[in-house]
Amino acid sequence: MTVEKKSRNPKRSASRMSRIRPSGLRKLFELEHKIAKSTSHKILSFGLGNLNIPTMPEIIDRLKIALDDPVSHRYSPNAGLQELREAIVERYKAKYHLDYSPNQVVVTSGCLEALIDTFIAYVEPGDEILIQDPTFGYYAAQIRLAGGKVKPIPLNNNFELEADAVNETINSKTKALVLNFPCNPTGSVMIREQIKAVVEIASDKGILVISDEAYEAITYNGHQHTCAAEIDYDNVIIISSFSKTYCMTGFRIGYVLAPPEILSSISLVHQYNTACANSPAQIAAKIALDSPSSIRNSMMEELTKRRTETIKAFTSVDGIKVDYNPLGAFYIYPDVSGLGMNGTKFSECLLEECQIVVVPGSEFGTATPDHVRVSYGFLNQEDIREAGTRIQSFFS
Repeated sequence: MTVEKKSRNPKRSASRMSRIRPSGLRKLFELEHKIAKSTSHKILSFGLGNLNIPTMPEIIDRLKIALDDPVSHRYSPNAGLQELREAIVERYKAKYHLDYSPNQVVVTSGCLEALIDTFIAYVEPGDEILIQDPTFGYYAAQIRLAGGKVKPIPLNNNFELEADAVNETINSKTKALVLNFPCNPTGSVMIREQIKAVVEIASDKGILVISDEAYEAITYNGHQHTCAAEIDYDNVIIISSFSKTYCMTGFRIGYVLAPPEILSSISLVHQYNTACANSPAQIAAKIALDSPSSIRNSMMEELTKRRTETIKAFTSVDGIKVDYNPLGAFYIYPDVSGLGMNGTKFSECLLEECQIVVVPGSEFGTATPDHVRVSYGFLNQEDIREAGTRIQSFFS
């Protein structure tokens, strides 16, 4: 019997992959690797949104003891350890006066899993999802993987999202708005009145608010973060993690907080996507929440000093400016157009000539090609000052 050869290619990827492009960061880091081999100068990287501050010793010491218990070697419940979910709920009640219950929490493998679970659960082909511009580059890729369309909204000159801009962008295809304050890549924040105006517009228009608040605990000069769910408990999905708050980026523990009728679909995706988050890492997260708030003091003191040094290093040269107040996270977002180049050219020049890594604004949207993201999470104060010296020496 002759079997007819079918005209199909089993190795062809799904059509949705045609809308996904590799991060432009790859080119930059390949260049960094090449230059590192050819220079005796230390590469000073302001590139990754990572922290080189160790996880607090109090957390590690107690985790080592907990690892001797065989319970830590097993699967946890799909939604996460009951005691961790209870502790998360208590934190939001104490800090934001929000009355969640443990069954309104799903513990995930970092914020990224929480986000993709949410997009898969709620985004259908043709749905438009509003995102800030500039903003974290993974949002757009994940939305497209879920079948949705990205609708960017440019931020204002202070890198804040204006309610009028949200209102003007919403249409019949809009499904959700993704908020991210404190913001990656700008470090900008929004005061309560601004968050309230944006969330109320979304609620009035009948669209979900997905609020990525991974940096909510890292703010400066007395700024008080407003949790979006304080404004509309019933229409807001809170996504956060332990990565930045407790210097636990490698532990990969995040979570989703939402009303039960919203969370159920997200929980189902999580069940089939991950089953459960890493059990020892969940135990570490619970230990972190049980620890006194004072254990974070040294971390915040160090980040505050780095912030001052980083702003000084990058604004000491005419042509580089920071015309807003980055009161959150551990980023600044300088405008380099005064040097006669865009962010991409500046980042390549800085790497080749000064052995300094920054990320061009084109990685975070289309609205700010003349900016670069500078992360001060991974360099100590001495290295930041050295970066300033190199920048001044070259551009002067």
